[in-house]
Amino acid sequence: MKVKQTFPCTTEGLAACQALLASVCEDPKPQIITDEIVSNIVRCSGSADFDVEIVSGDGKLTMVYTDRGVAFDPMGVATPDVAASLEEREIGGLGLFMVRKMSKSIGYERRGSENVLTIVI
Repeated sequence: MKVKQTFPCTTEGLAACQALLASVCEDPKPQIITDEIVSNIVRCSGSADFDVEIVSGDGKLTMVYTDRGVAFDPMGVATPDVAASLEEREIGGLGLFMVRKMSKSIGYERRGSENVLTIVI
């Protein structure tokens, strides 16, 4: 199965993307990952829209998120110190930490003016 769709870079676009994902996959992991990744795209990218491609087969699910916003490699975000107390812990990075833990692999590349993030679970 392969599905690809473009959504507006808004909270409504996130909701529509989640609805599409729910229609093709019952596992909650892709929903959680998509919420984190697309929320970051909506809040920070400056892109007017984003694409999500979902491919399932061979016992794995691959999700490809593409936006045309400012260059941002989420793999470059430092892993938070989860052993630190809440008072000592720096803000940010926990969502991407969670995505890394839930995924088999994550890859980022900048293709021209596009950010392309591929996540396999």
